[in-house]
Amino acid sequence: MKVQVRALTFSYGLFTLRVPEQDFGEAGITAIVGPNGAGKSTFLKCAASVLPVSRGAVLVGGRDMAGLSARARARLAGYVPQEPSFTFNYQVLDFVLTGRAAFIPAFSSPSRRDIEIAEESLCFVGLEGFSRRLFLELSSGERRLVLIARTLAQQPAVLLLDEPTTFLDPRHEVGMMELLRRLAREKQKTVIVTLHDLDMAVKYADDMVFMKGGAVIASGPPRDVLSEPLLKAVYDIDMGIVRTNGRLVIVR
Repeated sequence: MKVQVRALTFSYGLFTLRVPEQDFGEAGITAIVGPNGAGKSTFLKCAASVLPVSRGAVLVGGRDMAGLSARARARLAGYVPQEPSFTFNYQVLDFVLTGRAAFIPAFSSPSRRDIEIAEESLCFVGLEGFSRRLFLELSSGERRLVLIARTLAQQPAVLLLDEPTTFLDPRHEVGMMELLRRLAREKQKTVIVTLHDLDMAVKYADDMVFMKGGAVIASGPPRDVLSEPLLKAVYDIDMGIVRTNGRLVIVR
């Protein structure tokens, strides 16, 4: 499903995010990249309606997210934070079932179908057999996968993930990006993700959005938009780009 941002403005303190126009491709991965403080996570949260935009609109499938109920928004877009903050130590299946909230009537228990969808979501991310494990006893990488499973159980068309590879070792970092690729290819999800690792973004993203100072500097497919002058303008350091085995690699 297509995501369109129009005349978006969001401010807090001395920081202002301004995105006049930005479209995100369907059934693919878009990586939002840029230095610390560029506004990547803020932009993602605004797109997910986690933060209310001051002005402008975020359209998902042509529908303005601001004018929808929480249940309707949940069926369109799912947000995956870096790490949830709560004190109750849920069992994994119960935690994933919270992603079904938009489909379960008030004061009702999850149906057999809700439980099946939650279990299928765990299987998709490779955590079959984890249903009765306790969330806070899992590794950081396993928690990230449970967060994605919860969002899959929500069955949104769009997935927005904030730094899903942070603190993961190289093997699990690659595994996470391969999972996101499967979500885009097999589940036809529109995946929007913030990343610090430029090489991972170049390797896995269908499109990249470069940000600095609360603004989008450039966007497009890596092969079209990536250049040494752009990297210098965004990151304020010299970086090279080489092609090896058919891939673009950034050299610092």
